[in-house]
Amino acid sequence: MRYQQQGRWFWLSLLALGGWIAGPQPAISAEHAEITLKVETPREQKTAHVDQTPPATGKIPRPVIHAKVGDPIRVEYQLTNVYPNKTLQDVVVHFYVARIESVGQKSLPNLSSEESIVLESALDMDFRPGGHSGARSKFKIDSAGVYLIRIETRETQSDHEHFSAMDLVIEP
Repeated sequence: MRYQQQGRWFWLSLLALGGWIAGPQPAISAEHAEITLKVETPREQKTAHVDQTPPATGKIPRPVIHAKVGDPIRVEYQLTNVYPNKTLQDVVVHFYVARIESVGQKSLPNLSSEESIVLESALDMDFRPGGHSGARSKFKIDSAGVYLIRIETRETQSDHEHFSAMDLVIEP
């Protein structure tokens, strides 16, 4: 009798395991970049991590950091190719700081308008597996308002791009 009960538990456990394996599994997407954005003002420090498009502004709410007009703002970013065996070729790494209407704005700023851009840079490079690129910038903003700080990939030959972003509130 004892062996029959153990056998029954064995088969029930095996059946449950099979159902778990055959059941719905979470979708695994191929991620090609890890991006970390660090911003420091005299008042605080914040870090933003990778998000992805679409939608253009991503799925994760952006951190908000504060400064006063004329305060030094330090920005540092690091972008890494996390594919273990694939080189990402001709990737555009685009960084900018631009004025936006409000914190958490759901649309990206118009970068063709030079008056909204505080700082912008771009580079085109190949990223070997584990390859990375980064930069540091220090700047001041002379006008109160809300600004978007964003580092993004472009042209990765993927159905999505990665970015990291933060809202900067400049107070008078």
